[in-house]
Amino acid sequence: MRKNTLILGAVAASIALTGFVAPTFAARQKPTPEQRAEWMIKRFDTNGDKKVSLDEINAKTAEAFKAFDADGNGQVTRDEIKAKRTAFREARKEWRAAKDKTGDEKTAAMEKLKEMRPTMLPGMRHKGFKRTDTDKNGSLSLTEVTARADAMFKRRDTNGDGVIDASDFTKTKKI
Repeated sequence: MRKNTLILGAVAASIALTGFVAPTFAARQKPTPEQRAEWMIKRFDTNGDKKVSLDEINAKTAEAFKAFDADGNGQVTRDEIKAKRTAFREARKEWRAAKDKTGDEKTAAMEKLKEMRPTMLPGMRHKGFKRTDTDKNGSLSLTEVTARADAMFKRRDTNGDGVIDASDFTKTKKI
C-alpha cells in the first residue's frame, strides 16, 4: 500500500510539474512566416506602404555598409565586421547590467545598444562574405554588397511584382 501511495504521489507531482513548465516551452515557438514577414517589412519599409521596394533595400544596404566601414575607405573587411559585433556584445552587456537601474544610466545604455546594433549586411557571415566578395580581394565594396542585396531581393520577391509584401511570404499551392 505504501509503495502504491509513493508511486501515485510521484505521478501526481510530475503531472503538476509538467503543467507549470508547458507554458515556458510554448512561449519559445518559432515565429510564423507571417510574423517574420511583418518584422522584415516593418524594418525595411521607409515610406509606410507596407511594401519593401528595391530602392528601400538599397538605401538600407548603403546605410548598413557605412556603419560597418569604420575607417571610411569604401571597403568592409572581416576585421571591421568582427569589431562591430564585439562592440555590440559589449553594449549589450552594459545594457543588461543597467537593466535593473533607473533613470539616465538605463536610458544611456539603451541608446548605446541601439547605436551599436549591427544592421544586416550581405556578407556578414563567413560563407556569405566569400560569396559576396566577387573580386576576391578580401574586402567588400558597396557595389558588391548592393549586388548581393539585389539578388536576395529578387529571390524573396516570389511573385515578381517588384516589391516584397506579405503575399511573398505566404505559401500558395500550385494546382
